[in-house]
Amino acid sequence: MARARVAWSVLLIVAGCTSGAGPTATTIVRSLPSASSSPSATPSSTVIPWSPETPDPFVTPAPAKLPDAAPCRVDQVSAGLAEWQGATGSMVGGFLLWNTSRQPCRLAGRPSVAILDAAGHRLSVTDLPAPSPTAQPLVLPADQPTPVLHAEATEGLALVTLQWFNWCGVPPIGPLSLAIELPEGGVLRTPVVMGGIPRCDAPSGGSSISVGAFDATPGPSPTDPPAVPAEALKVSLEVPDHATAGQTLHYVVILTNPTSNPIALSPCPAYQERINTQGGGVVADYVLDCAPAPTIAPGASVRFAMELNIPAPLPASDDAALVWSLDPYYSEGFPPRSPMQKLRIRIVSP
Repeated sequence: MARARVAWSVLLIVAGCTSGAGPTATTIVRSLPSASSSPSATPSSTVIPWSPETPDPFVTPAPAKLPDAAPCRVDQVSAGLAEWQGATGSMVGGFLLWNTSRQPCRLAGRPSVAILDAAGHRLSVTDLPAPSPTAQPLVLPADQPTPVLHAEATEGLALVTLQWFNWCGVPPIGPLSLAIELPEGGVLRTPVVMGGIPRCDAPSGGSSISVGAFDATPGPSPTDPPAVPAEALKVSLEVPDHATAGQTLHYVVILTNPTSNPIALSPCPAYQERINTQGGGVVADYVLDCAPAPTIAPGASVRFAMELNIPAPLPASDDAALVWSLDPYYSEGFPPRSPMQKLRIRIVSP
């Protein structure tokens, strides 16, 4: 999956099921308002047949071998200016670390971070680790250059992300700064050059700052124009009024390209189809048969036949949901915010 590009000043990543089923329709077109096709993208009548091909099983990568370098000492590392911005009431941002010594060194885990006022007093803010199940030790090469302000960092610096929540006290006297304690000991100080204080969401609760693990900067983005992301695709479904337990549900998925650029389905992405009910569920993963349509032209739509076997024991339900999505866990290049559609469907007994 493609890695996000971040400027050294830190990139900030700042969201019902509707149904219009008729009671007696054999086949109906139902789609969320955001997924409906534009007038210039009316689906063609050609339907690409369903393929039973399934994706390779998802394999959890083996734990990485600890890089061969001594832990970074505080006298080997410099810290960049910290920045944060408002995001739904909290403040989100971060800072960079780089190695100024003549020997490579290793960072593992995460630093401890305290927020200081203009007099150097620590604010009453609890330091908490941010969830990071994929964090890996990071080796900083020797003699790393100082990042250029407001420019994308070179590859291989250490990035630490922060999120500050719920400040209900008197606004602290600024400018604020951070005290950054490395895992091996020693404290670095760096000013907060852009920021504010978070909103008071819980007057009786304390303030906290979530601190991420060390992550490597990927380097400047390519100068070529970015490819149109697959998340720009819109999804709509042609689904029968009901699915019958013990039988195969046949329906059609329509992928529409509402942009002015072609969107390539390469490699052919996996997708996931799911039935959710209070009495159980069905989940299946397949690979989209995109060989007949490897690219969706601007304003065009492509129709794909779908099949989903409904187990006989699945109980009848008037309030089940059919969920279809391109699957980011299997499909390289398809982002977590993948095209998805969710519609209500009835499950009936045979």
